[in-house]
Amino acid sequence: MEALGGYTQLASPAREVGSLVFLVMLCVTALLERLQFTLRKTEASTWWASNGRDVLNLVAFGAISLGLKVLGFTGPISFCIGATLVVLLSALQMSLGKRRLAGLLSVLVAVALGMPILVAPGAVHDLFRAALEVLFPGA
Repeated sequence: MEALGGYTQLASPAREVGSLVFLVMLCVTALLERLQFTLRKTEASTWWASNGRDVLNLVAFGAISLGLKVLGFTGPISFCIGATLVVLLSALQMSLGKRRLAGLLSVLVAVALGMPILVAPGAVHDLFRAALEVLFPGA
């Protein structure tokens, strides 16, 4: 399972910088997912909106992946964690809908979802690794 990548705890100064970068990337991802949700309304009227949503999701995934890499996650496991965060945030946009302060709520939800990664990254790594071992035994 070493091919799945891993997590390396960084030294204190690098950990603080990594945490700040990850937090910023979470906020960027939340705002991109919110923008992706607003494009959904125009999807039927303009041909490019669906492709635009895909591009925004890809950029959001890239932002989260960068944040995870800066925190010390490597390899496919960071792909799994990042993809899970983006999918969850994208799905939550529908429940936020057109609520007042939906953008702020989106950022707060993203930070709440990312807190376990900031507080206990090793435990998050172990959880995802265990899930992957169950899903792909012997890989």
